[in-house]
Amino acid sequence: MLKDVTRALRTTVCLGLAITALPAGIAGQQVRDVAGKVLAARDSASIDGVHVQVVSLGLTALSDARGDFRLRGVPRIRLAVAVSRIGVVADTVWLEPAQDSLVVFLESSAVQLAPVTTQARPVARERFEQIVQPSVVSIDRETITRIPGFAEADVVRAVQLLPGTIATNDYTVGFNVRGGEPDQNLIQLDGITIFNPSHLGGLFSTFDADAVENVEFITGAFPAEYGGRLSSVMDVVVRPGRSDRIGVRGNVSLISSKALIEGPIPGTRASFLVGARRTYADALIGALSSETMPYYFADAVGKVLLPFRSGGSISATGYWGRDVVNWPWIEEEPGREGIDLVANWGNRLFGLRLQRPLGATELTVDAGMTGFSTTFGLEPGVFNADNDVRMLTSRVVWALSPGATHDVRIGGGLEDYRMTYDISSESFSASYFEAMYEPRIWSVFVDDQWQASSWLMLRPGLRMEAVEGPDVVKWAPRIGFKSFLSDDLAVTGSVGRYHQAIHSLRDQNVPWNLLDFWIGADTILPVAHSDHVVLGFEAWLTPGLSLSVEGYWKSFEDIIDANLEEDTRIQGDETIPVSGDAWGADVLLMKHSGSVTGWIAYGLSKATRWTTDQEYAAVHDRRHNLNLVLQAPGPLGSDASIRIGYGSPLPYTPFVGEWRHRFYQVTQHELDDYQQEPIASPILNSARYPYYSRIDVSFRWEIDKWGGKLKPYLQFVNLLNRKNVFFYTFDYGNTPPTRSALSQLPLLPTVGLEFEF
Repeated sequence: MLKDVTRALRTTVCLGLAITALPAGIAGQQVRDVAGKVLAARDSASIDGVHVQVVSLGLTALSDARGDFRLRGVPRIRLAVAVSRIGVVADTVWLEPAQDSLVVFLESSAVQLAPVTTQARPVARERFEQIVQPSVVSIDRETITRIPGFAEADVVRAVQLLPGTIATNDYTVGFNVRGGEPDQNLIQLDGITIFNPSHLGGLFSTFDADAVENVEFITGAFPAEYGGRLSSVMDVVVRPGRSDRIGVRGNVSLISSKALIEGPIPGTRASFLVGARRTYADALIGALSSETMPYYFADAVGKVLLPFRSGGSISATGYWGRDVVNWPWIEEEPGREGIDLVANWGNRLFGLRLQRPLGATELTVDAGMTGFSTTFGLEPGVFNADNDVRMLTSRVVWALSPGATHDVRIGGGLEDYRMTYDISSESFSASYFEAMYEPRIWSVFVDDQWQASSWLMLRPGLRMEAVEGPDVVKWAPRIGFKSFLSDDLAVTGSVGRYHQAIHSLRDQNVPWNLLDFWIGADTILPVAHSDHVVLGFEAWLTPGLSLSVEGYWKSFEDIIDANLEEDTRIQGDETIPVSGDAWGADVLLMKHSGSVTGWIAYGLSKATRWTTDQEYAAVHDRRHNLNLVLQAPGPLGSDASIRIGYGSPLPYTPFVGEWRHRFYQVTQHELDDYQQEPIASPILNSARYPYYSRIDVSFRWEIDKWGGKLKPYLQFVNLLNRKNVFFYTFDYGNTPPTRSALSQLPLLPTVGLEFEF
């Protein structure tokens, strides 16, 4: 008995000594700071709010909005690290002695607590509680890829289905926002402006949905950080590549194919993403028949991201795209040389971004180059028209919190433009038109997110733009507010002034513009400005169902329209000054979670323009616009999506007659042949087309195969084959004259296959 007591006492003393010595032993070891990142296993998207814990030591951290976390003072021994959060599957991973970084991939999982289901809150809910910004909607990549469309998912087509946005026809990815013109929308890719973001005359946008992380769309009253446009901001964020392994995904459809490769860069902490796309109707038709398809487009996007161990990152984003037309205009014959219609146009873009935390503040530095060029000609040497737009940008933003109730952003930047035009004929040794615009814009801004009280948030801001060329300085004050009437209901509003120093030289009364031709403010062309007034409310009816209602009014001063009576020998008469205003209301009911998601978007609007001669409805003056987008489980195990759209009639300028110009033939001494010239109504946009409607549906399946996922899909654009009018043609050879309608997109079934490995 005494031996047993002695043995137990000895064991207890030894264990006590070991426990007592443990902290000293650990303290004597070498320690390190471990930088980590939490990503979604499905698509490597960042996950915030994840609880990271070294249980044996009591060390904890929380992942931020980029998924980053940091564990400080970790001993160099093998340790278990537990990660958990509502909405993901909890996991435990090992941290080895030589490791200073850790990447954790988590599977998503809804947490069911009988009798309710709990899941992560929508991003829109967090924005509702924390940010003063009316008129803003965010769309993630998964939502974009599920919306039915033509051939493949399209970022801009998704934006066109939001309230306040009007697409005048099926053949354009241009859009009008709350009475503004397409060139008044600031469209950015990772913060770098992109011009003419479309392919195939507007059927495709330049953005590869597989490379997109999310899209933030602000339809008006945007904060002082944004400038240079009058109507809206669409900021497209390219996602970083996977940091754990090489991944491949792509899509094969009836008219185009694309592929994307992503993964870590060996020997570094950096990741990369590269994607490319091309239509192949030209090659397919040429291989299967003697006919030719004189058109194709191709584009590519890439991103490299290098996170720093001490926090922050540096990234580089690039884009290149080109549309090419080579069409035999006049066939070659004996004694006559053939003439080809040759055209190509496209964008190129490269940007760098440095994000660096400086204590409690953060510094962001952007630098980039973006450009658009187009060439149109009749070759060889008959006629040639060239337009080149180049923009160099740099910007610095400092984010700081001078107090517990203030989040301030201070910044400044430079935009340096060079726009050239050249219309000439080599065969005739003639130069018909030459022009160059070189505006340079210096800007500074301050934007303060102020929690004035528990129920009131204010967002005052001021932007200054100094424009070289016209040599003017423009001030743009802005202020927004959000007043909480309850935890789920807030009144919102904003007032501000906006300026734009570049314009698109286009005829807004033409139903389809292949391209925008850009010109800049100078001593002749003014800097346009617009005032915005927005008032509305936001409400959360349930944790996953939100409603926003906003009324707005906007003015437009010193905008331009094409001068149809210009003299090409005179520089400066290419445009005429135009003013206008717009008012309306937007309603958005959005379901963010559950088996059925989507939105109902309704817009009421009236857009008016006036010149020195007359007042008229803008070409996009659509009084009512309605879009229903729903995504839900479909038949045969599919993921189904439906879009139902309605638009009230759009205005147009009708033809009221026709001139027939006869030509006198001297040798025959008679009038022979004639040229027909339609006569337009002197009252612009005095008639209206019929209403517009369209139903699109899509069905997608997901099959686990060969270690990856195959995702076949079937889509129907314009399911009911509605004959929506594109424009009218008139035949005055009949008595009375007859009118015929050219329709927009017919019923178009498409099939395709997405893959992901």
